[in-house]
Amino acid sequence: MARLIVFEIKKMLTRRTALAANVGVVVFLVAIMALNVVQAKTTDASGAILSGTDAIAQSRQEADAHAGAITPERAAADIAAYQERLFSRIDRDEVTQMTGSAVYDLMFQSFSDEEVYELYNPYWSWLLRPWRVSGEEPAQTAARVTPEMAAEWYGAVSELTQYALDDGQAGMWEYSQAERAYWTEMRAGVSEPIEYGYVGGWENIISCAAFLVFSILAVCVTLAPTFSFEYQSGADAVVLATRRGRSTLVAAKVVAALAYATAYFLLCAVIIVGFSLVFYGADGFGLSMQSMALSSPYPLSAGQAALVLVGLMYVACLGFACLTLGVSSRARSTLAVFLTDVVLVLLTGLVPSGGIGLLERALALFPLNFANFSVPFSALESYPLGPVVLDLIGMVVAVYALLALVMTPLAALSFRRHQVA
Repeated sequence: MARLIVFEIKKMLTRRTALAANVGVVVFLVAIMALNVVQAKTTDASGAILSGTDAIAQSRQEADAHAGAITPERAAADIAAYQERLFSRIDRDEVTQMTGSAVYDLMFQSFSDEEVYELYNPYWSWLLRPWRVSGEEPAQTAARVTPEMAAEWYGAVSELTQYALDDGQAGMWEYSQAERAYWTEMRAGVSEPIEYGYVGGWENIISCAAFLVFSILAVCVTLAPTFSFEYQSGADAVVLATRRGRSTLVAAKVVAALAYATAYFLLCAVIIVGFSLVFYGADGFGLSMQSMALSSPYPLSAGQAALVLVGLMYVACLGFACLTLGVSSRARSTLAVFLTDVVLVLLTGLVPSGGIGLLERALALFPLNFANFSVPFSALESYPLGPVVLDLIGMVVAVYALLALVMTPLAALSFRRHQVA
């Protein structure tokens, strides 16, 4: 059995198309991750543009300047200090009547470049997030926050979940009572105080996880001929006539396909994770995920969120691998198998939901859509199944596990029962 598995893996990888796809995707991922580091950009206090590792170091310095546990007392004190610094030179009431661009210009007229740089530290926008209105400058948000509001910072943070539920994804979805209870309970599970700090490496893994879609496509290219090529070449007449052609050989094909898919995905994931942690740093694994997205109701750390997203991509990879085997066992054309995969893996990321909640939830289950951080962790995508509610993470696991459980035996049975012409 082991020798048959090795033989099947060699047969898969020696095909020119498969070899080109596998090598090409690895080279592409290395190149794109190298560019991800080289093209990182930010500015320093003097306004100079920094790039590459200098930009990464500057971002780390900005986050470290405000790192630590955000207790209710610290949140209120930091907001008060920020307001005092702001409104010592600009009029608090005046900025609420101005446009965002006018306030931005006013900041540079009233403060030095170094001071503006500190006042625009991402920490302040993050701290004021519970009250921010879209398009507002931090100074405008700060002008509306009273000491009483600041003292109830954690209450305001919790309300972000309730606002999202009331908004219903801009009217696209009406949450049931079970869904509202599910998300409210999850939000209550977020530990306090929230730990703020530098999570650059883990955040970059989340930002780049979508590139793992290409590894899924390479897996599909490699596995597409597994059964269909036997039909095309006429080898099915020989294979199915052998003593183990309808039993051990079929099992070897399936095991080899899943082993290859796992090993190849792992290689691609190591490239994404490795570049991110080596150049952006592994700091902040245990910091609250809310330091990246304050509105997220998930009680996860930054590192756990990154690993969960990579894990979801792996589950999707296995699901599509099994789907490819199933279609390959039923189709004589390898091209037809691959086109099916391309439509489901890539083109589903281009289909607009058109404001239709059910369609949006269906599309969210495809890898190019759920690889976006805001979709699985902040969009409150939920699937009410009677009294049970699954979030997007749970639904993705359930759908692709079911796909694997259905398509794997289907592939084996279809090939075993194939009647040779």
